[in-house]
Amino acid sequence: MARIEEVVKSLPALFKPEKAKGWNRVILLDLQGEEPSKWTLTINDGACAVSEGQASEPKLTISGNSEYICQMFTGETPPMKLVNAKLLRMKGPMMDAIAFSGLWNIPKKA
Repeated sequence: MARIEEVVKSLPALFKPEKAKGWNRVILLDLQGEEPSKWTLTINDGACAVSEGQASEPKLTISGNSEYICQMFTGETPPMKLVNAKLLRMKGPMMDAIAFSGLWNIPKKA
């Protein structure tokens, strides 16, 4: 299993800027489980930046166990499967939650 720091810091490389035109948001990953931590994703002008901790007031908060975030971004488990199983919770505008999952070039597992 990938460590959460490694996975979260890889997000700018997985980011699809063409999917975020005009979409400027602060997203908080509020994680529990094996590696409890908070991470702020700032999406601004087609770029994604990651910082540890809560940098500012988020528009969207994603909470759950760190291992599920790892599974989502490594392609092990589809994002909607984790959300539908209530393993990850998204708090904020529904349209932002839907848009969030389309912003990443998540590897597909066979």
